[in-house]
Amino acid sequence: MVSKRTITIIIPVYNEENTIQVLTSKIKEVIGVEEKYAFEIIFIDDGSIDKTWLEIERVASESEKIKAIKFSRNFGHQSALEAGLQHSQGDAVITMDGDLQHPPEIIPKLLRKWEEGHEIVITKRIEGKGVLSFYKKYTSQLFCFLFNLISTTQIIPGSDFRLMDRLIVKELEKFSERNKFYRGLISWVGFNTITIPYQVDNRLHGHSSFTLKKLFNLAFIGITTFSTLPLKLILSFGMVIAVLSLLSIVFVFWYKNYVDNAMFSNLALLVLFIIFSNGLLITILGINSIYQVTMLRELLGRPNYIVHRSINLKRI
Repeated sequence: MVSKRTITIIIPVYNEENTIQVLTSKIKEVIGVEEKYAFEIIFIDDGSIDKTWLEIERVASESEKIKAIKFSRNFGHQSALEAGLQHSQGDAVITMDGDLQHPPEIIPKLLRKWEEGHEIVITKRIEGKGVLSFYKKYTSQLFCFLFNLISTTQIIPGSDFRLMDRLIVKELEKFSERNKFYRGLISWVGFNTITIPYQVDNRLHGHSSFTLKKLFNLAFIGITTFSTLPLKLILSFGMVIAVLSLLSIVFVFWYKNYVDNAMFSNLALLVLFIIFSNGLLITILGINSIYQVTMLRELLGRPNYIVHRSINLKRI
């Protein structure tokens, strides 16, 4: 008898007490017809302060195939993904959000594309009217645009709803960097990738916990770990300003000596030069500081998450 291939579904959640039961039921309905696969579901409770963990315990008590990790506090979505990937056992891994905006009904489509030989299946969302807020929709698009503009690694605008072959997961486990940006890393590793569209569903309860602060932190990690363009731009800017300043000095000296000596005040020029040079210096130091902070975090070597509790997991 040929053993079934296992599919791991990783679901990071934060304050989703009202969706756990419904989401689990929908996933069970979908995977119930996929008889040639064995499934495991791993919930990652990213420091929820409501009854999310109690709901996870309830659904996990019904099946040992439902597993869970509870963080000691909120460590962020990327850390939750990392924990799920590190504890996954599947031949393929599917990551999805726990707010029901990633419809479980798309899972069979992901599996079909995987069976066709694609190691990575990425979903690109099609926003229905009124489903995503103006803020979430356009800040996400702006982030992807800016990231692709300055980085040699291109990411696909969309979501973290994707399937990865075990080969990809093994490659991702080799990365030792602390600040992980998985959307960029998955694009960076390459392999046979395909994108499929899906219609975003409405949230069942509550509102998104993805704040402007979290978006900024994600952008900070993504840009500083995948691009040195800001440093190159500031270097080019400094060189251009230096050349223009030199030409301006030559022009001022020529004008004062051969045209109108009273046209320019020496004191005024000195003050403007000091203000400009200080501003340029602060800008350069600020850009360098961004990368130095990233390097400091790597050198500190702190874990990306701390596990408080777990359910049905042997490797913890």
